[in-house]
Amino acid sequence: MLKASWIPTPLVTADRRAPVPLREARPPSRYRTVYVAAQFFLLALSLLALALRPGRRDPDRMARRVREVLEGLGGLWIKAGQVIALRIDLLPPALCRELSLLQSQALGFPEDAAQRIVEEDLGGPLHEYFDEWVPAPVAAASIGQVHRARLRDEGVWVAVKVQKPYTADLFARDLAVIEWMVRIVNALRIYPHMKWQEGLHELRQIMREELDFGYEASSTRRMRRKLKPHGIYVPRVFTRYCTSRVLVSEYVHMVLMVDYLRMAREDPDRLRHWREENQVEPRRVARLLVRSFQRQMLEDNLFHGDLHPGNIGLLRGSRVALIDFGTTNFTEADYLWKFRTLMRTLATGEFARSADMCLMLCGRLPAIDLAPVHARLVQVLHAWATRTWVKALPYHDKSMGNLTNEVMLVLLGYRCTMEWAWLRLHRASSTLDASLIELAPGIDYRKITAESFALFERRRLERVFTAWGTRRTLMAVGNMLNRPARIQDYVQSQAALIRRHARAFRGFADRASATVSGLVGLGRLVVLAQAAVVIAVAASAWWTTTVSQWIGQGLESAGGAAVTADGRAIVFILLIDAWIWFALTRVRKALGDGRVYLHRQVVAS
Repeated sequence: MLKASWIPTPLVTADRRAPVPLREARPPSRYRTVYVAAQFFLLALSLLALALRPGRRDPDRMARRVREVLEGLGGLWIKAGQVIALRIDLLPPALCRELSLLQSQALGFPEDAAQRIVEEDLGGPLHEYFDEWVPAPVAAASIGQVHRARLRDEGVWVAVKVQKPYTADLFARDLAVIEWMVRIVNALRIYPHMKWQEGLHELRQIMREELDFGYEASSTRRMRRKLKPHGIYVPRVFTRYCTSRVLVSEYVHMVLMVDYLRMAREDPDRLRHWREENQVEPRRVARLLVRSFQRQMLEDNLFHGDLHPGNIGLLRGSRVALIDFGTTNFTEADYLWKFRTLMRTLATGEFARSADMCLMLCGRLPAIDLAPVHARLVQVLHAWATRTWVKALPYHDKSMGNLTNEVMLVLLGYRCTMEWAWLRLHRASSTLDASLIELAPGIDYRKITAESFALFERRRLERVFTAWGTRRTLMAVGNMLNRPARIQDYVQSQAALIRRHARAFRGFADRASATVSGLVGLGRLVVLAQAAVVIAVAASAWWTTTVSQWIGQGLESAGGAAVTADGRAIVFILLIDAWIWFALTRVRKALGDGRVYLHRQVVAS
């Protein structure tokens, strides 16, 4: 449990907090689909009116209108908007920026409904499990709300998260509409590079995890173990009281980062006194958050995917607590290796290799010469590194989120699309920026990333060679082992990039070969048609001449313009046609053999 000495003094008192508004929870209407269709029809009309308005178009206003409609629909539509917002490599920046701001309407539901759900899931009246229960919720979202209570047996204050009634039914109806829309979009080939089916899979997974609090309970327990060595506090989960609709975890007395940022705008003097009273140093907190997040991504491969200010808490002595692990992600091992190499080369200034990794992290490479793409990426990465040295520049110009945006704009310009894994990592990093911009606007990402990798290598060697004795021996062995590892890392990265280039070239070669093969086939048909015409003309001339000798000149005039031809010329023309036809046949066979050979070479590489 949280130590009493870590609990800070309050920054925002309870009387300054607005109560959570309540609304009766009702089952979804049977006309929900019609209502959703009507909302999107009205949205289409309003967007069309904004696009046809005389004067300059306003993409920010159009994007805001889309966000407002999705927020009004609520439920799964907010999650769908957040998933679409990840596609910053394909969609307009204004739309992605607005959709990333999507928040559930903070509407709770009445106390009796919450108590009924808790009693049904726990199997008894509230007083059997809690000796105190605060009726008014302390927080709410589209999926549920949180109540404060104290466990009777443990004597601990807890946060009880209760799922909103009829949420499963509402999500199921909305998912059916979204699946129908995806089928239409795929059939019409609208933005095929968006990989709508993969996005739909992401949404189904989110829905499954949102509707079953067991996922969040499991993630919280794992993150509690993982983040303890980071110096990050995670609340304890009381598993015996958790169900699919009820999550009971320790209530952490802390100051939310959202309140810290609000006070920085409204009352800086009060904030300064609070920091002094609780020994909270902003730069130290920022370094702790960044180092922990990088360790979560690059070493533990289990990271908090939604580090917005509402999920970060401040404790006394510049300590940090994290809550709400409903969005916890990991990365496939091979993809993680590529991303880890990208981050390390950025820290060491190996921008050519960083550009290689950017291309390898793409989900799709076009069949073009990638040298200009690589050169442009190197320019962007070098310019970002130069900006990180200038402390006077604003935080946005030096952040990792800004760098990722610039990289993805370059890749989009050359029709290179991203994998969902990189987009999830980018979203988590971007949400953390909202806190870092106030805590440490001058933070040097390259320096802190280099330090993180140094600590990562040290921990790795300590785990492997703990039994070897002194630190000096450990470091000596580590240096010897690290060199071949770096050589192997470089060789693997180059081999992987060569395979990506080969696959891209193979795609281009296949299309070019298919085009040329089609033209050759058309040429063969033309030659055959020409030969058929020559044979028909010769046959017509022979027939006309022969018959006219039998029955007179009348038939010759009746035959119209009968064509006569020299037999030797006809034979010569047919021989030329035969030679061209066989030559084109050999060309087509060579094209087919070349495509098979190229395929084998790519597979072998």
